Amino acid sequence: MGRKVQTFNFHFHNGGQWEIPVELVGDIWIKRVSTSLGRINDGEIVEIHPSEAFRMELLPEADTFQTTDINQGGLEAGMFETVIKNQDIERLTVVWDNEDSEEVYFPFEVTEESGTVNKFMSGKIQDGKLFLVIDVNNHVNDIYPN
Repeated sequence: MGRKVQTFNFHFHNGGQWEIPVELVGDIWIKRVSTSLGRINDGEIVEIHPSEAFRMELLPEADTFQTTDINQGGLEAGMFETVIKNQDIERLTVVWDNEDSEEVYFPFEVTEESGTVNKFMSGKIQDGKLFLVIDVNNHVNDIYPN
C-alpha cells in the first residue's frame, strides 16, 4: 500500500514556516520533481528535489497559522494575505503518514538583490480560497482563471 500525505509544510525565504493539513488542500500539482545534488546556503552538498512548477488551491479553513510562539502570534489569522503580500515561498516539506518527509524546492529568484519576493510566484484569493502558482512560465491567472 502506498504512502499518504499528512501535511504540507511551506518554508519561506525569510525563515518562516506554515503547516497545512492535507484535508485543507483542494487542487495540488507539483510538476517534474527530480533528484539532484546541491549545496544550499554554503551548507553541505546534499540530495535535493527541485520541481519545475507548483500549483495549489487552499480551502478557507487553511487561512490560519497555529503557534505557541508569542512572537508569531499576530499571524494566527490572515495567512492568505501574508502569503500574497510576501510571495516568498521557497520550498515545501511533504510529511507522509509513515513519518517520512521529503523536501521539494520550487523555482526561486528574488526580484531585487536584497529582497525576498520570488519573481516566479503569484497568488490570489478568490471565494475565500488561496490559489498559488510557482512557475517560470505561468501566472496564477493562467492556471486558475476567474
